[in-house]
Amino acid sequence: MDPGRSRSKPWKSWSDFTGWAQDFSLNQKVLGGFLGVAVLVGLATSFIGTRLARETILDRARIRLSSDLATAGFIFRTAQENLELKLRLTAGSEKIKEAIEKGDLRDIRNRLAVISLENDLDFLSVTDDQGRVLVRAFIPYDKQSGNVLSDFIVAEALKGKNASGVRLISAERLGEENPTLMMRLGKDADKTGMVLEAAHPLMVETRVVGTLYAGILLNNNNFIVERISERLFKGEVYGEKEIGYVTIYQGDVSISTTLKGKDGLPRVGTKAGAKIREEVLEKNRSEISRDKQLGTEYLSAAEPIRNNEGKVIGALQVATQQEPITLVVDRLVATFLVIGLLGVILMGAITYFLVKWINRPLEQMLNSAKRAAEGDLSHEVPVIAHDEVGELAATFNLMIRNLAESRSKLEERGKQLASKVEAQTGELDQAREQVARVSKLASLEKMADGMAHIMAHISDPLVSFAGIEEDSGTTSRILVLDSDEEVLGVCERILESEGLDVKTTESVQEALKELEREFYDVIVADIDMPEIGGLELLKEIKFRQPEILVIMTAPFKSTEEAVETVKMGAYDYIPKPFGPHQILLMVYTALQSREVVAKTRRQHAEQRAETIFQRLPVAIALADEAHRVVYNNRAFIELAGGDGQEVVQGKTFRELFGVDPLESDEETGGSKWLKLENVGRTAKLYNFKLPEENLRVLMLVDITETVIKDQQADVFKTETITKAQQVIHQQMRVAQEIAGLLGETTAETKAVLFELIKLAGNLGASR
Repeated sequence: MDPGRSRSKPWKSWSDFTGWAQDFSLNQKVLGGFLGVAVLVGLATSFIGTRLARETILDRARIRLSSDLATAGFIFRTAQENLELKLRLTAGSEKIKEAIEKGDLRDIRNRLAVISLENDLDFLSVTDDQGRVLVRAFIPYDKQSGNVLSDFIVAEALKGKNASGVRLISAERLGEENPTLMMRLGKDADKTGMVLEAAHPLMVETRVVGTLYAGILLNNNNFIVERISERLFKGEVYGEKEIGYVTIYQGDVSISTTLKGKDGLPRVGTKAGAKIREEVLEKNRSEISRDKQLGTEYLSAAEPIRNNEGKVIGALQVATQQEPITLVVDRLVATFLVIGLLGVILMGAITYFLVKWINRPLEQMLNSAKRAAEGDLSHEVPVIAHDEVGELAATFNLMIRNLAESRSKLEERGKQLASKVEAQTGELDQAREQVARVSKLASLEKMADGMAHIMAHISDPLVSFAGIEEDSGTTSRILVLDSDEEVLGVCERILESEGLDVKTTESVQEALKELEREFYDVIVADIDMPEIGGLELLKEIKFRQPEILVIMTAPFKSTEEAVETVKMGAYDYIPKPFGPHQILLMVYTALQSREVVAKTRRQHAEQRAETIFQRLPVAIALADEAHRVVYNNRAFIELAGGDGQEVVQGKTFRELFGVDPLESDEETGGSKWLKLENVGRTAKLYNFKLPEENLRVLMLVDITETVIKDQQADVFKTETITKAQQVIHQQMRVAQEIAGLLGETTAETKAVLFELIKLAGNLGASR
């Protein structure tokens, strides 16, 4: 590349860039193009791959956390069922029934105390058939009192049914059952506690004689959360902390947790996060969110805890550290980037050696062509391969050999002619060469004739160069495919309300037939259709309309398949269930993307057309009714201004050239020679009117050099003919004198004279 030709100004158009790129060698162009494509593909692949991998890993982490939450809920309910089972076994003891019938309260109390200690029960009591407390395991037998008929679970047991559940029991009631439970509730002795409670009827034959009920206070009791943590996390530690924690909330306050503070004690009494309060406690639904505890980021899942009446009284939370998940994602991103970098380096190396390998015979042919241009026709290109480049080298060698043979023949013929032709022959040869050069210059005029003929018979070809876009005004067409009539109704109503043309169907076959009949911009298709799989459906749609934008709707179970469809060419997917605003936003986004792509294509076409128009060697301009220039190309500026810098738009032709070519043939059009007085040039003019426009197209072919060469050729031919005639007449006089001396004219002399006369006549006619 020549340093003196480097551009000091920034690129302002595509033509500037292409002009700059033309200065590079073929090696640099191919290598740069391949490396550019490799870098772009590598970056795009790394970005898309890491993004998909990140979303997939996070989705799997959320799915696993949801599974852990389900396991935690199962263990929690299992603890409740175990309590009910223990109580059923205890109630089946004949000794307790006999002690109740005998009224031996001391024996009953002692048995209940032993059973409570063996089964880790916080209270265990017996009532009569009216709900009056007979014996409590942790209260002396002679100080028993109270009625628990208001307890829903006990009331159900008095009806002869087994009952259990999670309840909030007041501090006063807990103190009556077991005085030590007051200490577990903390300083606020008037608040309630969350209790796992179960009751079982005591039957004598078919009659209910009382109930046996028991409970486990969850406040400051970690046996359930520790069991869940051991089952889920198995004691795994990350960063000197347990990998996760489990918490039970009473309301929005934690009452039992495996999360420990800096002092090593469970962090009970802390408030639940805003997401748990809003989604779980208030809206009564499970929730997955992010949580931060003691400076550590966690991924948390929580579900509501309900009492027997279905009211939310607390929440069960399972959380795991987020850093191990993000660490895997970061490592995956780094791996993708390294692989992409290695791929770019490998592609660059392969491209470099490939370009060198391909370009070597081309360089050899270039050197041979330069030698041939200098007159050396003895050098040939070695033919190594038998591919297209090898065939090109062989053809080039054949051409060199033919040129050498032709040159030797011409030299031999020239030597033969040189001995027979006098000095005038050389002058005639020069005249012929001059005429040939003039003919070559005239070829530009012939090209302009053809161009004028073509442009005169097409409708307004320069409109596209000016970048004018026509708005078709058509309405975007949307096809909706879903097996659910309600989904089809919602989509049709929402999309038609926005002015879109919507077609709905429940059948895959009907949708495919519709795609064969009509063109659609967007199709919204359910991935979970009974007739066909999601990927196969996408292939069938793209087979019929490759340019259509496909939006898949997918339930949670089909998320992975939806991601695969996006990889295979679908525009995007929407998880089900979705709201009206989601489908409307997705369709609008797809239509905007389609419009951006179409607009970009139009702009590229206009830029290419403008580049071609500006590079035409023929000067072209558009003139309005006042004969002012309204549009022109670079060749016209060069013809009008000389230095290519003068502004010509808005000026009349008389101001630019000193003559107005449209005054005489404004309506008829055609072609004529025109002498441009202001710029001292001679041009051939073609002009015609654009259909349905008040504009005229003018094409000016600069024929100044052609006219000068014609004039010089005419002078040279005149001088040559004159000299030839003089020589012929002189030879004729000599021949006549010789014939007079000999007394007769031979046939050979007559033939020579006849040829000379014919040659002189032809030269005169050509003049």
